[in-house]
Amino acid sequence: MKRPTLRDVAERAGVSVSAVSYALNENSDFPLAERTRSRIRRIAREIGYVPNSLARSLRQRAARLIGVILDKPLAYPRYAAIADGLAQGVAAEGYQLMFLATRDHLAGVDAVRSGQLDGLVFVGHDDHAVPDDLARAIAEHDIPFGAIDCGSADVAYSTVDFDYARGVQLVVERLVADGVRTVHYVRPEIASHAERVREQAMFRELAAHPDVAVHVLQTTITSASLAAIDASETGIDHRADLARRIGELLDARAAPPDTTAFVCSWGADVETVFATARARDPRCRVVGLAAGALDPALWPGVSYASLPLAEGGRACAGLVVVAARDGSAPEHLLLAPTLVG
Repeated sequence: MKRPTLRDVAERAGVSVSAVSYALNENSDFPLAERTRSRIRRIAREIGYVPNSLARSLRQRAARLIGVILDKPLAYPRYAAIADGLAQGVAAEGYQLMFLATRDHLAGVDAVRSGQLDGLVFVGHDDHAVPDDLARAIAEHDIPFGAIDCGSADVAYSTVDFDYARGVQLVVERLVADGVRTVHYVRPEIASHAERVREQAMFRELAAHPDVAVHVLQTTITSASLAAIDASETGIDHRADLARRIGELLDARAAPPDTTAFVCSWGADVETVFATARARDPRCRVVGLAAGALDPALWPGVSYASLPLAEGGRACAGLVVVAARDGSAPEHLLLAPTLVG
């Protein structure tokens, strides 16, 4: 559905485009009957026409600006990498990024409708996907839109997601090949798409290897506690508790360290588990199922499924730009991770 234009209003009202322009322009002194002016404005509201004030001032030039909806700190390496990819993607097309400071997602829709932005990108995370009210507004007003890391391809807008199941498969294949027979699966209690995919894939892959035992170590992180971690130092308590529990497992010596692996579903847990386990016994294996870029110089021996975060940002930006510029149909991309280490 195309964005309503002045011509659409004029045809519905049975008047000229000029008359519509005069009726909708608060500063116009053109003599127009008040009854006609009121009728034109009523019809404009009914069909969803929004005066493009910015486009008028720029003589119909596009804003060449893509808005980004992200409510996580850019200081987090994961989101910094995605943001860097988004910036590269829009720059390659001659556009720029603008991060929306407001949590009012519909303000971004209004900005596109008024010509201040050409399109929107929504960056998902953990248990946070595209809100229903935003999805409805995107569909209703035909907004050029793309979502990254939201876990759904059955939608009417472009999506870019990461193949978490493939990451699990790569990790399990490597561990089994290296003789690991005991896996401690470290995971938060988060009801997110990514966590569900990783957990299902983990048990599916290990079911093919009955000689490998798997034990779940549930951390204290929940969906409810994530906001507190972002806003405070709560994460320090979580790390201390996780380190203590890893130490207790190793002290119990339930399995030989050289055939034991700790597999972290949450990328933020990898460093804590690695530092604790390797301090107790350097033969322990530590693997991350989802990480951006752990520095091998700081963590020698760690391995992880590296997510193509920047690539995902570039791809999502490109999809939104072509939708804004050319009206291209939505695409759904699933990007595979690579095993590092």
